Amino acid sequence: MTLRKVLLLPLVLGLAACSGQPSSFFVLSPGATPSAAVAQTTTTRRNGVSLGVGPVTMPEYLERAEIVTRDGPTTLQVDNLNRWGGNLTSNFQMVLGESLSQQLGTDRIHLYPWTTSDTLRYQVVVQVNGFEARSDGGVVLDARWTVLNPVDDSVVRMGRSVLTEPLPQTEDGAVDFTAVSAAMSRVVTRLGAEIANSGIR
Repeated sequence: MTLRKVLLLPLVLGLAACSGQPSSFFVLSPGATPSAAVAQTTTTRRNGVSLGVGPVTMPEYLERAEIVTRDGPTTLQVDNLNRWGGNLTSNFQMVLGESLSQQLGTDRIHLYPWTTSDTLRYQVVVQVNGFEARSDGGVVLDARWTVLNPVDDSVVRMGRSVLTEPLPQTEDGAVDFTAVSAAMSRVVTRLGAEIANSGIR
């Protein structure tokens, strides 16, 4: 390849990207809670258990703006046009915290890294092994979690959760990223329920 072609290649690629389809952006979202239910539990939730959520660790291949899907055990697809609207790890941690808040009936939820004078009773640490839509038509979250006593870092509970959510089939077989982000939100919410139901109160 000539020097002229080498110098022109980035410009050509940049112009092609600019003229293409615009990107879509998605976030994980906690389930909606009726306002009446919130009003009824405000006082109790302020007096609930104090919980630190995080750190959450993700596989390196998920630490990117583009949404990653899985075609097989060792094959990934990175979609340049469908992206996360923020940091996936932080978003995951927020939704998990909201789920734990609802399940445990408390607003004393602190996300890692926290700066609080509140005395934490528990800390929830999560290691995500896999978190993506798969070619079999579902979303899978595979996560190991540990509940610690922050005073001495002793283990209170620990477990592994492998949670799945089905995805609707599209007529053309294309990935519906709106459905994917909603299903991923649901499995994170379910993870919070599993941790809360492990016996912490």
